Amino acid sequence: MELRLVIMGLLMRGPTHGYDLKQTLEKELSPFFEVSSAPLYYTLKKLEQEGFVNKWSTVSGNRPTKYVYSLTAKGQEEITELMLKNITYLHRPSFNLDISLFFLNFLNPQDVVKTLKKRLKELRKLRFVLDRQKKEELATGAARKKEYIIMAHNIRVTEAEMEFVKDLIEAFSQGGIDININGIKTNHDRR
Repeated sequence: MELRLVIMGLLMRGPTHGYDLKQTLEKELSPFFEVSSAPLYYTLKKLEQEGFVNKWSTVSGNRPTKYVYSLTAKGQEEITELMLKNITYLHRPSFNLDISLFFLNFLNPQDVVKTLKKRLKELRKLRFVLDRQKKEELATGAARKKEYIIMAHNIRVTEAEMEFVKDLIEAFSQGGIDININGIKTNHDRR
């Protein structure tokens, strides 16, 4: 659903070539969304089959044929409904850490602390990159406020993950936690 939403959202800007869609995904949405060419073109084909997108070809001189995509009226209704539904859809985020948390009782506490410190370091790097991107978005002015809002959301999620990892490090530094995670603090307010 996410890729459909993104493609149709980009087509709300107006008709565009498939390659331009790919470039926009890479340049504007890469901090928030990853996609390769294959799923992009597959999704465009499905949207066309479902009547949400029109496709036509253009030729310019000796250049290869390009395909231009645009939303149909049905597609505009669908994207509006999808965007509004997406705002209220609460999909539980999935973190690769969760799988390891399930099997914590099989891990050596010292190994866990060492590895969690590496994770915390990577989260700090991510936080730095997000902060830098946020400052860049602020510098570009009002036209890009939506990107700033998305960046702020990603920063908050990263900060929450950092706090949780810090709590895990503290718990495992004291010998580990049981499967009921009694050693994890329930109050994460560190102000």
